[in-house]
Amino acid sequence: METVVKENAANLPMKNPPYVLGEVQAPDYHPEPEIYSHYKATKNFNQISQDIFVKQKKEKRADRKKTPVGVWCTLLAVAGIGVYKTVKHMVFKK
Repeated sequence: METVVKENAANLPMKNPPYVLGEVQAPDYHPEPEIYSHYKATKNFNQISQDIFVKQKKEKRADRKKTPVGVWCTLLAVAGIGVYKTVKHMVFKK
């Protein structure tokens, strides 16, 4: 008895290329790490912190408390309906 695999979308290869098997080779070069003295590292850190502080100070804050226009329109419509019903009730009392 023979096993038959039907052509199915799940069995088709994806957009990924076929696997390439072989040895993993390390690169020929390796960047040398830079070693800073404590003084130089502290100086660079303070400079970066100062730059960030100055940029944040110049940035305009986002207005996060602004109410959307749709909310104001809804509130005005509800208030208008309330005023209309109140006036109607006062004028046409039975």
